[in-house]
Amino acid sequence: MDNNNFKGNFSATAIGSYPHKNVDDACDLILNTLTEIPCWPQLPERDMREEMLVQYTEGLPFLKLVPEEKKIYVDMPDDNTDGLETFYNKYLSEDVELFSISDSHAVGFSNMVRLLKERKPEHLRATKGQIVGPITLAGTLKNPEQISVLHDPVFFDVIVKLLAMKACWQIDKYSEFGLPCIIFLDEPYLSSYGSAFASLKKEQIIDSLNEIFLAIHNRKALSGIHCCGNTDWTMIMETQVDIINFDAYGYMDTVLMYKGEVKSFLERGGILAWGIVPTTDSINEATIDNLMEKLVSAVDYLINSGIEAKLVIENSLITPSCGTGTMPLEEAEKAMALTHELSVKIKDKYKII
Repeated sequence: MDNNNFKGNFSATAIGSYPHKNVDDACDLILNTLTEIPCWPQLPERDMREEMLVQYTEGLPFLKLVPEEKKIYVDMPDDNTDGLETFYNKYLSEDVELFSISDSHAVGFSNMVRLLKERKPEHLRATKGQIVGPITLAGTLKNPEQISVLHDPVFFDVIVKLLAMKACWQIDKYSEFGLPCIIFLDEPYLSSYGSAFASLKKEQIIDSLNEIFLAIHNRKALSGIHCCGNTDWTMIMETQVDIINFDAYGYMDTVLMYKGEVKSFLERGGILAWGIVPTTDSINEATIDNLMEKLVSAVDYLINSGIEAKLVIENSLITPSCGTGTMPLEEAEKAMALTHELSVKIKDKYKII
């Protein structure tokens, strides 16, 4: 499995969340529309434990989860040595099974792995998993005093290491397919960078993301990051991430304005995942033709600014702009159908086999 040779080639994948309550329906939609790089479905409507901010918290010390009250928080006692020691011993054992994601928190994962085994899709090029990013999880989890655990350096380190293990566990489970594996970090909180995180230095953000990217790379997998708003894209490009997924429908210009940095990112092998299919009400007006026009004009802009056409094409993926978990079912299905159709159409335009 040599991921150095992986080319984006405008293949389609997605962020992860779906509005379905039935896991088979969600998996079928994914396998029918993401024929080359399927993800597994997160189903927040099915259970609170499938919400992005809860899904990866199994094994987090001092966590209090009250599903019937839809509450999750961290209650770390003054004497926390034993709890922390237990966690770090598990982490240092490098046994990813100690950090597994159970069906109670992600029924879509085991079901997608099972279906891939059973159906053996013929056009499969890679598998994709996802975790919540450390900034988003630590920024959201609070202690009983309602203070974010992002401000606790010890607990923040625990979160980074827990999430690295959750990523590695998925990679190991996917490894039987012998295909490149991609793991995205979902970091919506980074769109608040510079305001909500005045206390968090740029170096801390880069270091925490790189620790997870390195764990992914050590397992010969590809790392990605998804931020659905605007953020400091140059900071993201300074990390060791392989794939940057941005909302190209709503925030195209905020990435394209950094054409020099984009060129360097692509030249080092980085991939742009264009989140071009809207996951807002705009999906109702979106057509394949206007999405195609929007994407091609952006690709042309990069080429005209001095980036080799072959580089842009080979280092591009297509996705919806965000997860579809909060969309009405019909709109989510339309977004996925458009994502598939756009991938097929643009591959045809650029003669990608």
